[in-house]
Amino acid sequence: MTKSWPPPQIKQFERLKVSDGLLINAQRWQLAHQYHRQYHNAYYQSLHQPGIVCGLGVRIIQAPTDVVAKFRDQRWVEIQPGIAIDLFGNFIVVPEAINYRVSSEAITEESVTVYIVVKFRDPDELKLRGNEEKVTETFRIDEKKNPPIDGDVEVCRIRLKQGKVQLINPPDVFYPDYNQLDLRYRLQAQSRPHAIAQIATYNNSSGSSSQVGGLREISPRDAEVVPTVSNLSYFLQSVAGLYPALQGADEVGKLTLQPEEASKLLEYDLFFLTERQFQSFGEPELDSLQQYLKSGGVVVVEASTKGTSIEALSKIKQELENNLIDFPEDEDLTQYRTDLEEELGNITAKLQEQIDGVCRVFEDFTIQLGTPLKSLEQLDRNHPIRTKPFLFAGLPHINKHPISIWIGGGLVVVIGNLSSGWGLDEKLSLPRETIRTAQEMGINILHFAWRRRQLTYGQGGVETKTPAPRKDSSPRYSSRPNVLDELL
Repeated sequence: MTKSWPPPQIKQFERLKVSDGLLINAQRWQLAHQYHRQYHNAYYQSLHQPGIVCGLGVRIIQAPTDVVAKFRDQRWVEIQPGIAIDLFGNFIVVPEAINYRVSSEAITEESVTVYIVVKFRDPDELKLRGNEEKVTETFRIDEKKNPPIDGDVEVCRIRLKQGKVQLINPPDVFYPDYNQLDLRYRLQAQSRPHAIAQIATYNNSSGSSSQVGGLREISPRDAEVVPTVSNLSYFLQSVAGLYPALQGADEVGKLTLQPEEASKLLEYDLFFLTERQFQSFGEPELDSLQQYLKSGGVVVVEASTKGTSIEALSKIKQELENNLIDFPEDEDLTQYRTDLEEELGNITAKLQEQIDGVCRVFEDFTIQLGTPLKSLEQLDRNHPIRTKPFLFAGLPHINKHPISIWIGGGLVVVIGNLSSGWGLDEKLSLPRETIRTAQEMGINILHFAWRRRQLTYGQGGVETKTPAPRKDSSPRYSSRPNVLDELL
């Protein structure tokens, strides 16, 4: 589980000014040591994410014999000794095993998830009796029905079912069921990534749009090219393993892009949609995208070429290039070679013409932004999408079909089926090399989105208020036919 942990509080440190003759009293002694504690906590908050350092396992036990009879049931667990670090940089030390009874009940037929967490307790905040010279930093164990909050370190969760509860160990630890211990969401203390990357996609389940005539229904052919949330989820899972400086969020956001959701869009680093979805947008959706791009966000539009003439022309081009590579060096065949080269030139020109037609779909939108689309090959050879963090001399081929990338400010148009290589296809036939290459190119795009957002905010950010409704009802963006539909 990933979470966007907040950085430490921006607050100056204060320390004791020491000079000869300084009288040390309790207040000054506390001030001197408080400085070191705050410095220590800020260090862990800045460079590490909270979680379990070691131990703190959970196992099911029989009810202790010294408890009253009504509590001698099968709800008891033993929390093992261990160490954890909370969000605020405090060490939580559980020195010995502790018996704990899960007391929550599922009142209705719906199951209830119980979270068992440990929490640091500062002895200065406790009303301790006695005049001991030493105090021990301690902890508490809580049982909650809401997800852990700041300061909580989860050690276990359990889905309780209505009726008698009998806790058991799951037969498969990766798929625990009701009344079984679930340790999958325990966080390990580790170095903090630079960012938790958030991705959202378009939610068209409402079936309506502000476009004149409404949002057209998605046909079965269209459904094939709409990237599934599962593919985006697989991609986010791959980020931390391939590039640990970034981590992918647990879930893919879904937004309608209506004005009331414009502020939610600003929470995401990247917004992913298809060319067909883009063409279905009306003015409110396009205004939301425009504000998002101006605030530093990145919009990735994938124009699938499956079943189009672009796919067919790309295949022919590739075959001609392979034939020229293997063409024998024979003077008698010079004319044939010349014919092949001429045919390759014609196919390349036709292919470029079709790609330019797809890019014209975004022409009006990019003119409004003042950032015309340019192919990645036309941009600086060290453009971040080509070089960071993975180096691409040429763009990858997905299922033997090349992709092309066009960029205009924060708008990235991918012509090809890049997202199909991010996850598992139905036949489980994608080669590992294809999946890895597609994911690495996706990470380059995600890294570009994160850096663009970071650099924009580093300049003080951009005004991102939702634009006021226009008094005139005339559309700003001309309605164009679906280019890819025409190419089919």
